[in-house]
Amino acid sequence: MAPFEGVLDSAVAHAEAIFDRLQETARRRAEDYHYGWRTARDLVQLAGSGATLWLLYKHKRLAIPFSIATAAITAGLTTISAVRDPEPEDAADRTEQERLRDKIVNAFMDVLPNVAGALPLLISPIDRAACNQPMNLVPRDPAVPFSFGERMRNVSLLYAVYTIVGHWLEMLFCQLIRLGVVGGDYDRSNTMLWDWWLHPFPAEGIAGVLIAGGLSPLREVLLKRFDGRVAPALAVSFLANQIVCTSIDYLTGMVANRNYELWDYREMPFNFQGQICLQNSLVYSTAATFVTWLAYPARERWLAQLPSDVANLGFSALAPVYAFLCLTYFV
Repeated sequence: MAPFEGVLDSAVAHAEAIFDRLQETARRRAEDYHYGWRTARDLVQLAGSGATLWLLYKHKRLAIPFSIATAAITAGLTTISAVRDPEPEDAADRTEQERLRDKIVNAFMDVLPNVAGALPLLISPIDRAACNQPMNLVPRDPAVPFSFGERMRNVSLLYAVYTIVGHWLEMLFCQLIRLGVVGGDYDRSNTMLWDWWLHPFPAEGIAGVLIAGGLSPLREVLLKRFDGRVAPALAVSFLANQIVCTSIDYLTGMVANRNYELWDYREMPFNFQGQICLQNSLVYSTAATFVTWLAYPARERWLAQLPSDVANLGFSALAPVYAFLCLTYFV
């Protein structure tokens, strides 16, 4: 075997595992997708293969244990899924022997790409030796500006994380409505909100990017403008956050909620066209101000010191997982 041939074979196998999983996901209706062991298997397989691809590209020592662990965990979760997850709707039309055969074949095909990704690195001493670079775990110098690529990575991570975290915060807010703490209608039939808890909410991700690109820099400008006085800077920042958040909420409603299928504020006081209302505007603005003044600066300080290898590894693992979520719910 030529040098690096096994590394290339392993990379191709992991890329194929990601492609096959995403291709299968794109053909599936969101209504037919249910959380279970299969979901866990999909997420582990995608994250593990994505991380392994980056490790192989950089010839890192961790590529071998990552590849093996991904194959092993995927195999375990596939086995549990075959036993525990509900049978397909057409299973009743087949015999027990046919169902068992299909489970074995499907499990084998699901695990095969990751096993194929691990085997070349296990078999070839040359390729094991080729993956000889250690992870750089030295903290990053905060005084060094991020490169363009690092900034794009950080913004992409921010967007992806905020679409999920924003969804969870909306769930919390709806619980406050259910408890009568704030006004509004509690609708448990909203599958997107309550049952698909990994459903990305793009509006929250857009808000996170706008905070990073405009509202957080505005905070610094205001602090300088008011000679470091927090109170007036915070007041003006809150108003700016309110304008931005309310605009996002309204534009999202006009695009995705023209028939009031997702929310309806027509009965709320101080509403406009049933798409926005004062109560929610104040809630979103308060959350955005908290992020602008506390959460986002803390995140930036943390990222500025996080070793680049760790940040890149995390991004490589998250990217295929997020693509999977988008394909599941939007395609």
